[in-house]
Amino acid sequence: MKLRPTNADLPRPRRDAQAFACLATAAAFSAMPFADAAAIDIDHNADLITDTIASQEMRRDWLDSQKNGATTVDQADRGFAAPDGFQMGNFIIYPSVTETIAYDTNIYGTATDPVADWRFITTPTLSIQSQLPRHQLDVSIFGRFMNFADNTDQDYANFGGTARGALHIDHAHTLAVTAIAKREHEERGEITASQSAAEPVPFDQFRASIGLTRDAGRIYGTLAATAEKLDYHSVKALDGTTLNQDYRDQDIYAAQLRAGYRISPGFDFITKLRGIRQFNEPESPGQPNRDSTGYEISAGLAFETDPLLRWRILGGYGVRNYDSSDLQNVSSSLVEAQVQWLATSRLTVTGNASRAIADEFGADDNGRIETSANVTAEYELWHDLVGSVELGVADVDFIGTDREDQILKAGASLQYFYTKNWLFNLGYTFETRNSNESTYDLDRSVVRVGGTLKF
Repeated sequence: MKLRPTNADLPRPRRDAQAFACLATAAAFSAMPFADAAAIDIDHNADLITDTIASQEMRRDWLDSQKNGATTVDQADRGFAAPDGFQMGNFIIYPSVTETIAYDTNIYGTATDPVADWRFITTPTLSIQSQLPRHQLDVSIFGRFMNFADNTDQDYANFGGTARGALHIDHAHTLAVTAIAKREHEERGEITASQSAAEPVPFDQFRASIGLTRDAGRIYGTLAATAEKLDYHSVKALDGTTLNQDYRDQDIYAAQLRAGYRISPGFDFITKLRGIRQFNEPESPGQPNRDSTGYEISAGLAFETDPLLRWRILGGYGVRNYDSSDLQNVSSSLVEAQVQWLATSRLTVTGNASRAIADEFGADDNGRIETSANVTAEYELWHDLVGSVELGVADVDFIGTDREDQILKAGASLQYFYTKNWLFNLGYTFETRNSNESTYDLDRSVVRVGGTLKF
């Protein structure tokens, strides 16, 4: 469960430095033209704030251990690189813009005759952080403008915003809400994209979540509910006709209870129950109705074998039952795991493993069962220069089709915290995808360089 320290717990400059380091890293990696494999989501709380006043107080011992050196590389104190922001009452406004230039050897993600081009990605962000004495209200507004040097018909603009709020009802209870609205695009090389699309497919995502957390003493838990809408828009097809994507529209409703028990310091038992109701009523003739009901249950442990080796391991089972008898129901084991090794004060190694059911429809499937694993090593060369390498593999089984993909990704990056207003990054990523349907195979390399201006 992610906990947010109070101002008394953690000096403000350090917190800002971490926040904007994460922002800049996310902006840099967002330049990559393909989606990552299924991301670990141990808590699965839809970005809700799940800390309480009591849980913040319980973190003080952990914060003391950090002062003695048990910190990850991305938690290191880089207050010198923290922007000042603009104070407005109980809020601080942090504007930033990231500009990235990337050379992509296969912009369409095709199996044969790859097309290379330069990408120019501009990512402005406006972050508003609350400084309220007890409660919290944070807002983030972002844009992502993709422009190609030669293939300008593939240009697009993403934009959106997120609002997160928390009301600390009393010492042990927090009521939290999150709202997200954004316009994004699915590029032609993504695993969910149609092979007939001539340009990126625009889609809108709207999500609202509410949750109540109790966390005091040994027992803690969050009861949460989420409503999400995905609206895909028609695009031009390769043959010049209009490619209707309405059959992929979805309304997804989920409820979850996540509970934990602190068996002893640094040793927690966690369980999660989740129910999902999915609605899909395609307007296109001949497309099946893919309404379904799903259930998931997981349980496991979060523990430390010592202060430098931290584990979180959950296993469970999930099902998706379709209303239509023409569609085969889906069931799968579930895994959510992470191990973090603080090898030295300057080196952090993190491993993730996941097996999950993805409910979003692709152009030719009813969702996917994604199994993935990756390892990342972050090394602090100097206090202002951080390097990282990553290796990941994934197996993607497409529901409703015979397609199955194996994906290998590798990459390296370098971040230079030049001043409080400037951060520079350099990176390389390689991806190869092998499918039992050869038309989906691809090899791609991306080299990128960029900088972030922040205030």
